[in-house]
Amino acid sequence: MPHYPHSHVFVGPTQTVDIAGPHIQVLDNVTGVVLFSTTAFSNDQKDVLLKSGPVRCAAVDQEFTHVVTSAEDKMLKVWQLDGLKLLSERELPKKPTSVAFTADAQTILVSDKFGDVFSYPFTYVPLTVKQKKDALSSHENPSGGQLILGHASPLNAFLLTPDERYIISADRDEHIRVSWYPKGYNIEMYCLGHLKFVSAIHIPKFDSATLISGGGDPVLKIWDWMTGSVRHDIEVLEKVEPYMAVRALKRKRGYEDGEAPEGGKFRRKKGRGKAKKKEGSTDAKDSEEPETANDVPEEEPKLEKVLVIRRIQSVKSDAGPYILFSAIGTTAVFCFPLKASVASVDIKAFDFGRPVLDFSVVGEQTIVVSLDGEWIPGEGEMATANDNDMIKILGFAGGELFEKEESLAVLASSLNSSLVSATAEEVKKLDLYGDLTSMPKYASDGDIEGEGDTTLPIGAPELSSSETAKGKKGQVELSKKELGRIKTKQAVLAKAQKMEVDGETKTEEEEAPESKRARSDGGSGMGA
Repeated sequence: MPHYPHSHVFVGPTQTVDIAGPHIQVLDNVTGVVLFSTTAFSNDQKDVLLKSGPVRCAAVDQEFTHVVTSAEDKMLKVWQLDGLKLLSERELPKKPTSVAFTADAQTILVSDKFGDVFSYPFTYVPLTVKQKKDALSSHENPSGGQLILGHASPLNAFLLTPDERYIISADRDEHIRVSWYPKGYNIEMYCLGHLKFVSAIHIPKFDSATLISGGGDPVLKIWDWMTGSVRHDIEVLEKVEPYMAVRALKRKRGYEDGEAPEGGKFRRKKGRGKAKKKEGSTDAKDSEEPETANDVPEEEPKLEKVLVIRRIQSVKSDAGPYILFSAIGTTAVFCFPLKASVASVDIKAFDFGRPVLDFSVVGEQTIVVSLDGEWIPGEGEMATANDNDMIKILGFAGGELFEKEESLAVLASSLNSSLVSATAEEVKKLDLYGDLTSMPKYASDGDIEGEGDTTLPIGAPELSSSETAKGKKGQVELSKKELGRIKTKQAVLAKAQKMEVDGETKTEEEEAPESKRARSDGGSGMGA
């Protein structure tokens, strides 16, 4: 019978939180015993979990006392780890892409597919019917979340800087933004240079002035995020490509997702309202039906390799600081030294023979890796693993990754044996490799060129990363849809700023963050 793989594994000082599909388990690190599990809930409680769908986002607080989760039902749930008690649940406005606790665990941050980051207090007090909807959100927030910032496209990743004075966010439109926290309407810096989506960002604990980012580009970028300048690019695609085990369905780029061919050609998707037919008009209805070409045989679906960086982390060892990363659908975890002269030849890989779903660094040099142990290769794909383990433990020393059998061995064995059963359909719903097709852009959302108001709103970057790199145009080519989103969100944030100026006296904490340059000079920086 199939089993859920481990989608999130959080290893704490004494306990481990394991999330598999819709279920949560808490295990003892020493004995490996499952202390609490939602699989032991009553049938009614389990039915609610199953209806919620698989957990998409999760985070554990620093004290390792609570876990926050969100599943397909868009409910933000806060659990007490002791006994796995559900403390609260609140509805989110859009599907979340990431969740995080602040250091004091009193605030929960949530990013969503609409491009916003909201904050929610740890203690949830339900809104009354008479309470007004949040006036400071770009879309209805049913739980009174406070808008921190907004992008014009889905947010793929965000993080708070170690001092929690800034929030760094990355989206599907190549942009990395540095904003004040919690006053996110103050944009401090843009880190522009990516040509494709950004799906992973990381600040090393030992070098708070450095940001590493990656996504669909063939390179990882190492930034001084305080100045928005790129310190170094490292080519990774050549090293990652041999380990790409899972392939995505090849689709035509430059056209709308889901557009049907019209006589063998694709057409641009019409804007909202343009395809509406007049009442009683059959011509309009007919015009909406895609034309078919019966004499053209249907092409067989083709598969292609797609790079999507999944996770970036860092370790510090006797060999110096190193960066670890993984990519969706690849069978390896990769590492390279964090130094100015780093090149693709310095990248090393540890191959598991099965797709790596995620990994996390525990302590200084231990890495817990989650695998798709029951993955069945498709056409053109190959599995080389000798076992079906879902969890592997790696060590790091001398600039090398190696299997670390003695560390957390009992815990790993328990995680590999205490699997949660699922049906084939339930496993399929996990859509473990969906980002291989959803992250890349296959079409432009833009309207017909020259139609409508294309004036850039205040605050939008004058140069896009892709256009700057290509050296073609001096402005961002934003669609009317993107322009509308930016204008709406900036109007909302401007209103928030005006309210603060008109009705509040700024405290010392609300003043501008400390000089970034001063903190940057105090950082460790990259090695020579």
